[in-house]
Amino acid sequence: MTNDLRIIYVLTLANLKSRYRNTFYGFLWVVINPILIFAVQAYAFKIIFKIQYLNYTTFLLSGLLPWLFIVQSVEMCTSLFVTNAHFIRNLPVSPLVLLYTQVLDNFVNFLCSFFILIIIFFFKYPEKFNVLFLLPLPIISLALAIGSMCLVFASVNVVLRDLKFVISFFFSLLFYLTPIFYPPHFIPAEYRFMVDINPIYYIIRPFQLLTMQGAGREFFYSVAVSYGTSLMLITGAYFTWKKMKEYLIFYA
Repeated sequence: MTNDLRIIYVLTLANLKSRYRNTFYGFLWVVINPILIFAVQAYAFKIIFKIQYLNYTTFLLSGLLPWLFIVQSVEMCTSLFVTNAHFIRNLPVSPLVLLYTQVLDNFVNFLCSFFILIIIFFFKYPEKFNVLFLLPLPIISLALAIGSMCLVFASVNVVLRDLKFVISFFFSLLFYLTPIFYPPHFIPAEYRFMVDINPIYYIIRPFQLLTMQGAGREFFYSVAVSYGTSLMLITGAYFTWKKMKEYLIFYA
């Protein structure tokens, strides 16, 4: 296990160095890309559709950045075992090393864009600076959940090769069913069940509550629910990997 962790660290560092060596604009794009997406969606939902909600841009930002990290990680990792089949068969390295290297790579990029935008936010709202120290709580839960989801999708995709296309379509729909660009209380009571069964909502919700309401009872409750959701995803990932890993050598 210790050796695998060291390999993950070395590979992630090598990926980051090779990606951004002699290219300032490559790193700049990592930061600008979510800003542009945020700016366009803030314009569309607040100006055009006129969603009325206090500090709407802050609410949108707090949910959109974790969502982008989730989608990018899942899309990049779902076909990872298939595209790296040659390395899995010929190198004495666990497939999990390759998977979590990719997740960690995406996680570092997420933190870069996330904290740059958060710094801008706290310059605008200095009275909320103290909540910055609680951000690691939802961030860790987010990382655990994404690592688990990626393992499930990557394992199943070895056998069901069309899964990556289904996942892309599914997350396109899920964006509109998850309270990211609209608050949960906008949802009519008869459709609330679609939020209640959505695990991504419970992972993103602490970010929204922390930036909008601060460190209150509701935030800490949402953090507890978030970690409970992550634990369920970890358990599902463990049993999925235990069942599917034997197929890697035959199908990958």
